[in-house]
Amino acid sequence: MKNRRLLLSLLLLVVSLPVVHARSVTDSVRVYYRRGYSVLDRSFAGNGEALDRFIARLDSLTGGNPERILSFTFEGKASPDGSHVANQRLTEKRGARMVEWLRTRIDLPDSAVHIVAEGVDWEGLAELVERTPEVPEREAVLEIVRHTPLWIFDDEGRVVSGRKKRLMDLAGGRPYKYMYEHLFPELRNTSVVLRCEVLVADPVATRMPVRRSLAEAAVPPAPQRLAPREVPSRAGSGAGPREPLHRLALKTNLVYDAVLMPSLEVEYRIDDRWSVNVEGEVAWWKRDSRHKYYQIATLGPEARYWFKTKKPWHGHYVGLFGLGSWYDLENGGRGYKGEFWSVGLSYGYMFPVSRSLSFEAGIGVGFLRTWYEEYLPIDGHYVYQQSSRTNYFGPVKLKFAFVWRLWDQNRKGGAR
Repeated sequence: MKNRRLLLSLLLLVVSLPVVHARSVTDSVRVYYRRGYSVLDRSFAGNGEALDRFIARLDSLTGGNPERILSFTFEGKASPDGSHVANQRLTEKRGARMVEWLRTRIDLPDSAVHIVAEGVDWEGLAELVERTPEVPEREAVLEIVRHTPLWIFDDEGRVVSGRKKRLMDLAGGRPYKYMYEHLFPELRNTSVVLRCEVLVADPVATRMPVRRSLAEAAVPPAPQRLAPREVPSRAGSGAGPREPLHRLALKTNLVYDAVLMPSLEVEYRIDDRWSVNVEGEVAWWKRDSRHKYYQIATLGPEARYWFKTKKPWHGHYVGLFGLGSWYDLENGGRGYKGEFWSVGLSYGYMFPVSRSLSFEAGIGVGFLRTWYEEYLPIDGHYVYQQSSRTNYFGPVKLKFAFVWRLWDQNRKGGAR
């Protein structure tokens, strides 16, 4: 009798224990980008808060064990503005940048990473238009987005029209302009879809709850697609001061300033990889009574490519530049009056010191060709001696510049 009771007690105990097994669960997060950028900016559109919540949910389920992660799918998306090739390349960069950032937080195995570059998110645009009655010619817009081919060819195989062109031509461009301002910003994003395997307990003769998905964890779930009026077209939401997005920079080269040749530069940032710069320096000092002339003026454009940057206006760059100059140099004796031009490559590094100020260091190496006249001051006259030409290859520019960044696009009235 005792053995029977003991056996029955053990059976009840076993039956009442929860059954532990592995279950695949999913979660997602979406981050947004400024137009033309692939840099992940945590201060923009609430990205920082959304990512922190996502990482917290991930840690709570995996216990810091990356082997539980089955897959991470990074879906980069873009808005219709811009060329097809540029948008495809941009979405690839956005996905890759998101992978880089996530790997700074968790040990992410290569086998779990999948990057999907979707280019223009036409499906997302159709969803936004559907729930935005304010879109002009809404039904016609939906018809074009859903049923017009991406490219329309003539009999000879040449592209003559397409989905984007018809949207831009519809009703004089009013619908496209509305979508550009109010809907396109939400399409510039990367969606991260996580699938991982966790151990969960199913109740057997108990009331133990089963965790069914990450969305039911104690940490708040990932944000859903924004409503049309919540599109982050300018500054990001969330606590703390927002990071400015400066499009323009004014600079002065302290090296040239120190040798009494005041300089001024203007640089325009096209996107997170490319910028154009124009510089000029002028020293126009003279003392006729002592035959001293220090007169030189230079002007030159430069195109720059920025490497992987922590944020805009921060990091390494290389450039292709040209310079032109005219000069008159004399120090009480033989003088030189002429012109020169130069082309070459530059390298530099810029680092911010405040929200609007930076320093930039750089050097330029290239080929220089100059032609000039030599003269001597004799009896109150400048007597011509000879003409010469000189070619030179080596360092032609040296820079340590003070930079003032301005034209903050996050402020009201900036470009969207």
